[in-house]
Amino acid sequence: MLLRLLATTLIWLILFTSKAHATTDYAFDLAEATLQQRLLDIAAQSGWQLNAASITEHSVLPPLQGDFTLSEILTDVLQGSRYQFTLALTEQRIFVTLSKQTPTDDFERIIVTGVSGKSRNILNSSISITQLSSSKLEQQTPYSSAEVLKNVTGFWVEDSGGETNNNVSPRGLRGGEGFRFISLMEDGLPITYDGIWGDFFLRPDLTHQTIEAVRGGSSGIFTLNGPAAMVNYITRQGSAIPFNLIKLSHGISYDYTRFDGVFTGPLTDELFYTIGGFYRTSDGIREPGYKADKGGQLSAKISWLTDSFEFDFSYKHLNDKTSFYAPLILENKQKIQQLDSLAYDDGTLLSDDLKLLAFRTPEGPLVHDLGDAQHTQMNSYTLVFKAPLSDKVNITNRTRYAKLNNELYTLMNLGNQTIVDAQSRLQQQDITDFKHSFADKDLTAQYRRVSDHKLIDDPSRLNENGLVTSSFPLHSHYKQQQLINHFRINYLDDHWSLSLGHIYARSDFSSLPLDQWLGELLTDVKHQPDRLEIVLINNQGEVVGNFNEQGFLSYAGPVYLKGVGLSESHSFYANFDWQITDSLRFDLALRNENLNLDSTLFEGAISPTDSLKPYYSHYLAPSSLHDTFNQTAFSVGANYQIQQHLAVFARYSDAFEMPRLINFGNARGWASNNIERDQQNFGKPIRLTLGEIGLRLQTSHWQFSGALFDTNFDPLPFTVYRGATGPQKAILINTQTQGLEFEFSYQYNASWQFKGVGVWQDAGFYGIPSSLPQSEFNGNQITRTPELQFRLTPEYKSDNFQAAITWAYIGERYSDTANQFALPAYQTWDFFSEFTMNEQLSLQLEIKNLTNTLGLTEGNPRDDLNHQDPLFYGRPIFGRNIKVALSYQF
Repeated sequence: MLLRLLATTLIWLILFTSKAHATTDYAFDLAEATLQQRLLDIAAQSGWQLNAASITEHSVLPPLQGDFTLSEILTDVLQGSRYQFTLALTEQRIFVTLSKQTPTDDFERIIVTGVSGKSRNILNSSISITQLSSSKLEQQTPYSSAEVLKNVTGFWVEDSGGETNNNVSPRGLRGGEGFRFISLMEDGLPITYDGIWGDFFLRPDLTHQTIEAVRGGSSGIFTLNGPAAMVNYITRQGSAIPFNLIKLSHGISYDYTRFDGVFTGPLTDELFYTIGGFYRTSDGIREPGYKADKGGQLSAKISWLTDSFEFDFSYKHLNDKTSFYAPLILENKQKIQQLDSLAYDDGTLLSDDLKLLAFRTPEGPLVHDLGDAQHTQMNSYTLVFKAPLSDKVNITNRTRYAKLNNELYTLMNLGNQTIVDAQSRLQQQDITDFKHSFADKDLTAQYRRVSDHKLIDDPSRLNENGLVTSSFPLHSHYKQQQLINHFRINYLDDHWSLSLGHIYARSDFSSLPLDQWLGELLTDVKHQPDRLEIVLINNQGEVVGNFNEQGFLSYAGPVYLKGVGLSESHSFYANFDWQITDSLRFDLALRNENLNLDSTLFEGAISPTDSLKPYYSHYLAPSSLHDTFNQTAFSVGANYQIQQHLAVFARYSDAFEMPRLINFGNARGWASNNIERDQQNFGKPIRLTLGEIGLRLQTSHWQFSGALFDTNFDPLPFTVYRGATGPQKAILINTQTQGLEFEFSYQYNASWQFKGVGVWQDAGFYGIPSSLPQSEFNGNQITRTPELQFRLTPEYKSDNFQAAITWAYIGERYSDTANQFALPAYQTWDFFSEFTMNEQLSLQLEIKNLTNTLGLTEGNPRDDLNHQDPLFYGRPIFGRNIKVALSYQF
């Protein structure tokens, strides 16, 4: 209600204020002049004030006379230049700034991520890097951190889980690993040290100016646990010219309302501010019957900029709830298709009937609410200090202290064997044994809905599919206090530079995000399912026995784990950058990290209930482990500019990922016996080797960047799932990937532009032990990761309108290591348009999955290594969804 009132007020306010002066004509008599003088003359003759930096273009403009609005004449004067204008109507002030980057100079933008030398831009760097500009983030506020990376080549993005808790795979890693081997960063500091659940605590909004994504290369040097990639969100810094933007987004195809805003400007000549954030409410694309997503974030930054130093202090508060969308049940008959009762585009196996459940745990009785979903809270404080010590020496120090908390609760699926014919389930042995425990031998087993106690007469016609399944409640709690500090000192000579740095990270977990499986529930199979009880009916139609009260087949899942831990890391690095000739640059970097891990695990122990259903009643004696690890990474690269706008680059890196605190708890908790349990530890560091050779080309119309790459992970932990009842088994494998990635932009004329990104990769896994029957699958394609991906976007722009349509192709993947269960290739179409109503107001329309394609990001990752079932769990991409947005810049 509040958001709707705000939206109405905002629209009327925008329309009223933007009308002022928007249509006023001025009589101009402008003499021949340079661009800078022309702007001064326009300001003088209109009576407006001009705020503009020094204009470096010196071409002479011809005389101009006539009646024009300010918008008309400024658009005409600045056309074809590198500058843009905004009008502050209430102050009658004209602001002229450098325009948002055009395709012809994208590669000349200075980059700050993954480099340390002077004036390193995309063209002369020796790393594979993509920079996403502010204009794209302002127009299309990303749905999630994962969705942002669809615009970056080399990544496979599975963003079908919701706004958070998604999977992004860099250069050949199999799908389903979260953001593993990728360091998500903000302003040069990792969001979390170990990368676990990083996308919970990093949400895109309008306070982000730029995003820089580095694949491979130097990511193993300048950040922690990001050996395959680093993605750096760079926030806005206030300046003398105010920038204010508010945006209201609303879902047309589903209930979704989001308010974004950012406000920047000066406080004094040296102090500047940035304030912004978002607030969003939504029932979710897959509406479960209750409010699914609700919350937002607010950040504030104060910048103190002097001739002697720069100092930024930032505070961010995040409090948000997001749904997690588990896989759906699909049919595999000739082709993959939906069940009639469970739509692939907006269906869900969550429901209001499942929302509030009571559980028996070692902590005592607990009630969990699916409405809390994934509840993320964060308070972070960031300090950035930069200062020159001399003409050649400067220092930078970045510090962030954060309190991070996330409580995840959802319903998951396990093996495909839990999808059962409803009639045959009533004849299974456990039901037969239950009937035999009664003296009356003339009893009939029937289903009864928990919500209304209605008996189901014909299970074969239940929801017209005759199916039942099991849902497994899962809870996990992440809570830590984290301190990360990154200090760097740079020595910059005329032709070479040396950077020395130290990164310190301390993570104190009062709760590690370990699995707490809370039982097994019996449900029907439909959108927003109901819990089912199996009851025994006598000849008089009376219920005399209940096999699974409230739908619970069990109060205990596979494991119930709780843990605490402390990690402390020290890294020292050095990077040498040498400009050998005007065309040739070379860099060499080393980083050594020392890591201490301490963890204590509490394992739940099972006791029977009064109804003989097992539950976790208490904890076993705690188990503790301490270990220390030391690893060294290095990276060497070169760039050669063949011509001014043509360059080649090459790089080889040997990097690592350190063991994680949760490894000990997971390994010990999931061990199949006491001997295995006592052998568990934190595991070993994972080594990665990455090589690439690339080319970049920039002309007046073309930009192209491409790279041949080779990636090897060894050893890589791989979890073997044994379905719903069997234990997990962790094994070590290695992967080998060779591929080609590219991105391009072609400016056909002033109106039409074509952009594209793509990757082809041959990714295989090896090293499954010969003792396992699945060793015959060594050499098969890595699960869930496609060999081929494309995204092609033609864009049209005119004075007040632009539109773009994106075609995406995702190649065939395999859900199983046997490469027998194929996830078919699919294509999607997305549409975006923006209508600029005046200097301040614009309207956007965005349609995703325009053709409502059925595409799967995964099969059932929690089933056995090899499955081929007519009914299976899979997670489809979201169906067609439509949003409109209104933006107001002032």
